[in-house]
Amino acid sequence: MKDYKNLNIQNISILISSFFYIGFFPYAPGTAGSVAAFLLYVLLLRLLNPLYYFALCLFIFILGIYFSSKAEKISGISDPPFVVIDEALGYLAVMSGFLWTSFSFLHSFIYAFCGLILFRFFDILKPFPIRIIDKKVQGGLGIMLDDLAAAVFSLIVLRFIIVVIAGF
Repeated sequence: MKDYKNLNIQNISILISSFFYIGFFPYAPGTAGSVAAFLLYVLLLRLLNPLYYFALCLFIFILGIYFSSKAEKISGISDPPFVVIDEALGYLAVMSGFLWTSFSFLHSFIYAFCGLILFRFFDILKPFPIRIIDKKVQGGLGIMLDDLAAAVFSLIVLRFIIVVIAGF
């Protein structure tokens, strides 16, 4: 784990941007943030009305831009590793494409897990144009946008997989 002893973790910007301190997980904090969003999705968010789900994602996006920008300033680090609200939103954005499906819980869980794997793959690999967004767009907006781009790639691939396997 990185040494953040000079960081005031009681600051609201750190709390929100680290997705309630999950970003301080000592190993692969981005993956930890995505896994937390996966668990949240499987346990709670799948039950939300699609309109509320999109509203929640938009709210997290706005919070993420604001608080991750603040976290950058507070820490003095560009795109700090402990900022994982972007990974949480990215995963939730992947799964927004499946709100109208009527899969069984088991199939929903399997597809949600596949979405997690795909999202982490594209978020880590950062193929074109995700890499350009990551390099060119600075601040909180850049932190959030590259993960949304990875989410779009993941959603497209996951949807293709489901069409091939399930036929719809």
